Amino acid sequence: MNHFSVITITHKTANINHIGQYIPSYNDSHSLATTLHHVKAEMDIAELMYLATCNRVTFFMVQNSTTQIDRPYLLRFFAHLHPNIPAHCLHDMANLVTVYNGSDAVKHIFEVAASIDSLVVGEREILRQLKEAYTFCSERHLTGDSIRLAMKTAIPLAKDIYTQTKIGENSVSVVSLAMQKMLALAPPKDARIVIVGAGQTNTLVSKFLLKYGFTNYTIFNRTLKNAQHLANKLNGAAHTLEDLAHYTGNFDILISCTGAKEPVITHAIYQQLLAADTNPKIVIDLAVPNDVAATVKNSFPIHYIEVEELRELAQENLRLRKEEIVKARHLIANKLEEFKLLIRQRRIERAMAALPEQIKDLKDKAFNTVFQKEIAQLDENSRAILQKVVGYLEQKYIGIPIKIAKNAIAEELATKEAL
Repeated sequence: MNHFSVITITHKTANINHIGQYIPSYNDSHSLATTLHHVKAEMDIAELMYLATCNRVTFFMVQNSTTQIDRPYLLRFFAHLHPNIPAHCLHDMANLVTVYNGSDAVKHIFEVAASIDSLVVGEREILRQLKEAYTFCSERHLTGDSIRLAMKTAIPLAKDIYTQTKIGENSVSVVSLAMQKMLALAPPKDARIVIVGAGQTNTLVSKFLLKYGFTNYTIFNRTLKNAQHLANKLNGAAHTLEDLAHYTGNFDILISCTGAKEPVITHAIYQQLLAADTNPKIVIDLAVPNDVAATVKNSFPIHYIEVEELRELAQENLRLRKEEIVKARHLIANKLEEFKLLIRQRRIERAMAALPEQIKDLKDKAFNTVFQKEIAQLDENSRAILQKVVGYLEQKYIGIPIKIAKNAIAEELATKEAL
């Protein structure tokens, strides 16, 4: 266990908007793999797994020796990883690093897999990213048996945690919560949806709308180019924001999120959009400050969903998720003890890998040197029987010590579980 290490930069130590600059920049996966192999060789690393997401850069390693990961080590590590960046940038990276060693390193990977260490606790996307990172490194022979065992333990553990706790329940995404509230009102799939703003938030909204099968879209945005880009994804119509005041196509659902400082859905514009329709509408306002004027909420029959209400619900859901971390960490602690025994078992198996050849050499020496004369005096049938007996004992002798070691470790594990 002492040979495991983690070097990581995450949202806890770095500005999330800056983490991308710490990710190695290469044109293709082959170049990245080549650099990682170079880092392995230069830093005397036996196994290396690399994970990069929008809020973390993590290196999970098995070292050939229990080298201390101090500041000089980190500077050399990042210099090999980023050979073309200035020295002061290397020092910036070293300042942001968190290092885990031994069982703490494995525990950290377990927590990453279970989304305990994520920016948004309980989001399952990290498990997919972790599996893809392992596959990438494994296929390129960067990892080996020890990291394989760690991942073979981490992935089922994460799934158990999602099943046995509520860490992934209750959405903490404002957009997701808005869509849930909208769906609860049961609008038809061909509802006329007007989307105001084509930025990141409404782009995410569009993914949910497509997922749930809605088909009728009209997009308004300050720049027509961005409106058209989103409209192409939705197979809808694109207009500029100025066209909103003259739109007469009516709507059933209005979703707005712009960066405007004043309401873009004024009383007059909303009345124009209605086109004399008096049916209640669904209005989702995801802007801060609000895009929809207060007089609209007070003067027309609408189901109004606003970002501040959603934020409060998201914060409450996140608090409930964090309460489940205690249960998750208990499961991780138990699994970590099992993993320690598993590593010991594998170490014994690897140590005994040479046993069959050593026993074979011993048998050959007994037949051909030590007892050569005595065996030569036996008749052919006796020599054949002796060969069978010794061959039988050879096979049994190989299995007995391995079986004893495995049984001892299994008993130790059973004792720990009983306690």
